[in-house]
Amino acid sequence: MKEWLSQYGYLLLVFVAVCIGAAVIFYFAVRAYSKHNALYKAQETEMKRLLALKEKYMDFTEETLASADEKEILEGVALSYQLRLQKEENPEKAFELLGEEKKKLYVLDVFCADGDVKVFFSENGKIVKEKIIPALTMIGMEDFAIKLKDVYDMYDEANEEISYSENKIEKMNEYISDNDILSKIKSEGAKYIKNNFSAVKN
Repeated sequence: MKEWLSQYGYLLLVFVAVCIGAAVIFYFAVRAYSKHNALYKAQETEMKRLLALKEKYMDFTEETLASADEKEILEGVALSYQLRLQKEENPEKAFELLGEEKKKLYVLDVFCADGDVKVFFSENGKIVKEKIIPALTMIGMEDFAIKLKDVYDMYDEANEEISYSENKIEKMNEYISDNDILSKIKSEGAKYIKNNFSAVKN
């Protein structure tokens, strides 16, 4: 036995190393597949949800709103505007032609969808960003509008008095998360839509 080990022991070590390596590769392959599969299912679920929302709000009525979940109303109404804008040759020009209330509701939904003030102010155009403060005021969230104005001013190219602060961005996102601001926007937005149906109807 000792003689065999002395002659072929290294082969045994190689074999064990190969087995361990194969096991590790298999483990990570399974993890990668599980992660990919979970991502695919999540995307599929989200796609189905958006299609259902599209069908429901494409031509929404007061009855639609009365029976709808308050959490989905702002997104559904904004989606109906988005569908209209997509049909136009110049979506930006079409956006400008939307009623003022509709533009503000659309911007509120964009803000909620982005979910991060840095993303919102960095990745959206001026015609969207400049509406967020008056939009929040419109639905009765003046207190948050005042707080957000500090961040808005940092991204305002015409305002040279306020310098950019990553710390302020982080604190604002923390405030939004800690106070469930996005849910409040959706809730207050839904109330506004119900109370001003004729002005916001697509």
